[in-house]
Amino acid sequence: MFKKLIPFLCTVLMCVFVISCGGSAAKTENNGEEKSEEEASDDISENDDNNGTETDGSGNSEVSDENNEVAGGDDENQESGGNDDGNDGLNENDDSETQDSDEESADEDPDTFWNEVFAAPSQDFETKTEALIVTTDEFAEVFRKFADFHTVTGINTKVVTVEDICENAACNDNDTMKDTQKAIKDYVMSVEGLRYLILGGDIDEIPSRKVHDKFSIIVDTYEDDFYSDLYYADFSEWDSNGNGVYAEDDGTLSVGDDAPVLIANVAVGRISVSTVDEAELYFTKVVKHHTAFNTEHTKKSLLLANIATEISNVKINAGYYFESEGKTASLIPSDYSVKRLYTESSPSPSNKALPLDNDSEKAAIEEGVNLIVHSGHGGQNYLTCEQANSDNDFTGNMAYNLKNEALPFFLSCACEAGQFGYRYGDSAGEKLMNAPEGGAIVYLGNTTTGLGIAGGSQFIDEMLKNMFASSSSIIGDSYLYAHANMPQNDTFNPPVPLINNVPVVTSDSWQWTKKSIVMLGDPMTVFWRDKFGPFEAEVVPEVGENEGVKTLSFHFNQEQEGAALRIFAGEKLYDIPYIMHETIKINLDPSVDKVTVGIKAEDSQYFFKEFDI
Repeated sequence: MFKKLIPFLCTVLMCVFVISCGGSAAKTENNGEEKSEEEASDDISENDDNNGTETDGSGNSEVSDENNEVAGGDDENQESGGNDDGNDGLNENDDSETQDSDEESADEDPDTFWNEVFAAPSQDFETKTEALIVTTDEFAEVFRKFADFHTVTGINTKVVTVEDICENAACNDNDTMKDTQKAIKDYVMSVEGLRYLILGGDIDEIPSRKVHDKFSIIVDTYEDDFYSDLYYADFSEWDSNGNGVYAEDDGTLSVGDDAPVLIANVAVGRISVSTVDEAELYFTKVVKHHTAFNTEHTKKSLLLANIATEISNVKINAGYYFESEGKTASLIPSDYSVKRLYTESSPSPSNKALPLDNDSEKAAIEEGVNLIVHSGHGGQNYLTCEQANSDNDFTGNMAYNLKNEALPFFLSCACEAGQFGYRYGDSAGEKLMNAPEGGAIVYLGNTTTGLGIAGGSQFIDEMLKNMFASSSSIIGDSYLYAHANMPQNDTFNPPVPLINNVPVVTSDSWQWTKKSIVMLGDPMTVFWRDKFGPFEAEVVPEVGENEGVKTLSFHFNQEQEGAALRIFAGEKLYDIPYIMHETIKINLDPSVDKVTVGIKAEDSQYFFKEFDI
């Protein structure tokens, strides 16, 4: 039995020996001279019989096959260099080795070699709408630019006009149960999976819902009819008693009152423009904010505080709320610079605060800042002001004339500065947003009396918690978070002897605040929490046309690997979620003359560009 195994063991030992020696590209004879791979292969072939190795039907030895694996590379390379005529694999493998060498050279020079990938239109875009822009026929063209921008940077966005909605819904503005507002809300609620809503135009273009509310607090009673865009965002019933008066509240919990939930199902923002030029200007601001935000200003914040009220002849500075434990100032990360401008009072809320006046406020905004939080007073014509005097009246015209490169998120609980239904022209908040050389990228304010530390400040604090929770965030998500998490009760401890735990938020002030808050601007705007620089790459399509088909080619090298690419062309979206070192190609109808390209990469601002082709 042992003798029968001897030939088999010899074969195995020979295989091991040959494989262990076959890994080098050149063989060395006893005299020290090197032989080429081909010569070494011939030697092995000539000695097949002496080695006692088995052969297959084609005449190739098993030893040679194993040696070819080691010396020649992977299976694919073997197949490309193999020969079906029965000749020895090693002897016929020269072409394969040359091809391998060429491919390795191409890999070493990524600028000369790309894999080609043809992308097909995304079916997901046809069925999935994450954001909706409601506007009019007059503004439709410019707001389609917003839709294209958000679509290619990651959020499927569609445009619908009021005219189209009312054509199907037969709007009757003489009947509050069948008016344009009701038709718009019904349409918005019909869009499955919707998260963001833009109202594209001021109140003359896109109407709002007028509501009634009443609220009493220790120092005063408030009652008013005012506009609320939350009507479009909250999918609950706002006229449950059917009397045509929406979200009515007379300050009591009477049977038959309307009972809207007042929790936003979608994030609603109003781009309150009255001309196409204003819309174009704001679009330019949005693109710059997302593609070329100056990182020098990313981690800069500004706190503005007026005198909120007086208790027992003590001026209650809104800065007292900012500096309270767990409130606004403590929610701003420690790696942010915080500039405080507070109206002078005694005691001062903070030894870090500087006196607030119009000049200091203007200078702080124009030097560049990413976030502004204001607690205090305002009005239709005043962005910020004092309650008792006109010393610090920062007017809407001052806001309109600001010249600041970095456009901040301006979050305020002031009265009426966000009143987009102001009958005598633009309110201060609208002028801030439409400023031609500066202003803000997003303004959060009130359409009626703002309740400050009795509701508005708590809503803003909830937004801040979400805004600073990640390296970048979408402001609409922070808006939704605040609506879901704003407390329905809260207390405040002013620096007044014997006065502690003053109730400042009640269920009534909670309802008032929810209805009165308005967000002016694009709810899909990104808040850059960390210093993400612009996307560094040149992306230029190559255009070719052959046999009635226009082909676009985009080359991406190793530096762009991992980014997400989206191309919008001919009403179709091409979605490539992960770029490799490759050439992306799309085939288009020759009539397509423009494409929009967006790229999102980790730790980077967006790439966005429109190309005429």
